[in-house]
Amino acid sequence: MKKIILTAAAVFAFSFANAQDLKSKKGENYLPEAGDWAISFNATGVFNYVGNAFNGSLANTAPTVANATPNSFVGKKFIDAKSAYRVVANLGFGSNNNPGGVVSGYAFGAYKASTFNLTAGVGKEWRRGSTRLQGFYGADALVGFTSTKWTEDGAPKQIFNAGTSINLGVNGFIGAEYFLFPKIAIGAQYNYGLRIASNGASKYSATGVPEVEVSKSSSNINLGNVTSASMNLTLHF
Repeated sequence: MKKIILTAAAVFAFSFANAQDLKSKKGENYLPEAGDWAISFNATGVFNYVGNAFNGSLANTAPTVANATPNSFVGKKFIDAKSAYRVVANLGFGSNNNPGGVVSGYAFGAYKASTFNLTAGVGKEWRRGSTRLQGFYGADALVGFTSTKWTEDGAPKQIFNAGTSINLGVNGFIGAEYFLFPKIAIGAQYNYGLRIASNGASKYSATGVPEVEVSKSSSNINLGNVTSASMNLTLHF
């Protein structure tokens, strides 16, 4: 973390002399404009790479980028220079063949585990500032579905269904970013949200055996728990 902070400080210092210039020498605008699209990445790997380059580390590997929001794509469409619509999305499928084992107390032979998850959301972002240092705030409304099922096609055929989880939430955020180059910014944000989750009952069934309910359905509500994102890199185009 110290390395990331020192590297970010060096980059800011390098850019400070031109902090008030909103156009490059080629006439390119530094700040986003109406109609621009944007996508953000977690830039921790990039800063680690730059920091290692400065200190001469022999273990400096190529930088990697990750999702700014865990397990989801976040994109923006700017309405004007000071506001943007946001889209949060993720769609996942999984199917794995396993040699056998115990699932929630039931012994399975060779079985297949299948999963499905969906996250979708829309939001809006507002921006403040007239220099290359920009503050932003807003909120996203989110909905998510997750389901998992284990199936053994043997004799008897066994199925364990973990139940469907449904999540509803509203996530508020506030942060700041600095435009190092035209339409390229680094920054971070704090998040604060409300989450309501409903988890369906898990069930077990087998050929010739009545379906049984393994666990009851449940629900929970969470509010708060301020979290902060890592250093993010945002590209506008």
